[in-house]
Amino acid sequence: MLNFSEIKIVHIDDHLLFAQGVYSLIGTESFIQELAHAQSFKKGLEEVKRIQPDIILLDYFLPDSDGIASIRELKKVSVSSKIILLTMESNPNIVDKCKMEGAIGYLPKSISKKALIQALNNAIEGIPTFPESTGENTQGSETYSKLNILSKREKEIAYLIAEGLTSAEIAEKLFLSDLTVNTHRRNLIQKLGLKNSAQLVAFVENQKFMKS
Repeated sequence: MLNFSEIKIVHIDDHLLFAQGVYSLIGTESFIQELAHAQSFKKGLEEVKRIQPDIILLDYFLPDSDGIASIRELKKVSVSSKIILLTMESNPNIVDKCKMEGAIGYLPKSISKKALIQALNNAIEGIPTFPESTGENTQGSETYSKLNILSKREKEIAYLIAEGLTSAEIAEKLFLSDLTVNTHRRNLIQKLGLKNSAQLVAFVENQKFMKS
């Protein structure tokens, strides 16, 4: 059961297709009063100043800022806004830093609609939503360590592969060639020390992020 009525959200993410996906998931829900999107931190800051949203959904890496600096600036212009990182970046040190800077949530871009709405509900209630701690889990730490060697694009493709998309579907979604996606797929498997795409899917699925 939702514990809020209408809320205003600003989503800051330079990936337009992903932002459109978020809008398609929750943009027309009855509890959304406004869902604005900005493709850069500068534009996002302007939207936050204008709207004074209840919640800010924030990608960690932006063309003109990083998550830590973004959180600090956003809190200056909208003290009451709850900040949730919605990102592919999974470094546990970064997760901890975002928490220390005052973010109330840290979610993977592979999150389901149900889990996203629950995280929004938690934020309104002041309840944090973060990945499970890896401090006492060496397997989890190893997973994070391996993810750190991947580029942002490689992480993006890894998540799409885990969602079951074919190379052709990924190429169409990301406006890449099939050859480029297949090259990324091979590089992912090699970098992570895996044998095939099936192991890559299992690797992504075994991460310690919240699942619905």
